[in-house]
Amino acid sequence: MKILITGGAGFIGSFLVNRLADSKHDIVVVDDLSRGKFDNIDKIKKVSFIKSDICDTVVMDKLIKKNDVVFHLAALARVMPSIDDPELTFHSNINGTEIVARLCSKYEKKLIFTSSREIYGEPLTLPVAEDASYSARNPYSASKIASEKIIESYSFSYHLNYTIIRLTNVYGANDYERVIPLFINAMNNNKKIYLYGKKKLIDFVYIDDVVDSLIKIMNSDIENEVFNIGSGKGYSLMDLINLLDKIIKPSKTDIHIESERTGEIQRFIADISKAKKILGWSPKTSLENGLKKTVKWYDHIC
Repeated sequence: MKILITGGAGFIGSFLVNRLADSKHDIVVVDDLSRGKFDNIDKIKKVSFIKSDICDTVVMDKLIKKNDVVFHLAALARVMPSIDDPELTFHSNINGTEIVARLCSKYEKKLIFTSSREIYGEPLTLPVAEDASYSARNPYSASKIASEKIIESYSFSYHLNYTIIRLTNVYGANDYERVIPLFINAMNNNKKIYLYGKKKLIDFVYIDDVVDSLIKIMNSDIENEVFNIGSGKGYSLMDLINLLDKIIKPSKTDIHIESERTGEIQRFIADISKAKKILGWSPKTSLENGLKKTVKWYDHIC
């Protein structure tokens, strides 16, 4: 197949590109490199790279027309940057998704979209299934809700073939500015660790398991479905620190507890039973084993 990956130079995208590069597929990556890095994919053979904003309709029209499957991963991700710059978040995430969905409809291409557990807001009960209600607690979650509804509307009106995955907290090598790389960096350099709130409960899912789910979807006949992709388990930030303490063995772990930050979800665990049943997917990597692999990678680059 001919495969287009938006945001393919980013964290999740570059892992997907690496995995697909081992196949016989033709792969095209489009990325504006605002967060992604060309170094993530420049040594991968059989990959074409286009530097462009996904909101450039002329470029996207040409790319989507000549590809069979579109993985739409490009987004301004993470909660706090969306609060700092909601206008950019809505431009990139909502306008970009509308263009991709419209063109996939026009040319009858399969669309696989990465959404977020953020769309559920602060859930009343755990774990959270796909039919739970939406709640926009920050601009990022609002942009993902809008994106899902845009895709759904194009499916009803123009028969767009789509699959959406709602990711929990993805982690692994080559990531930065999220909680796990921040904690690893702090421990490796004997710096303070800041916890924003005492009651956070997070569902962490390893990057290889996420890529497995994306490839299963690509190779399946599933249409117009939404899946939670996570570990199905919840860990507190102290659980995370204790696991990293065992792996890194820092000389000290200096923890500072701060007030909760506006817009952040405090407790979330995904119900992944639908993905197990319909998609035949389940996570293979425990948090401890995933952290060991991640720490080893950070040790390698330091």
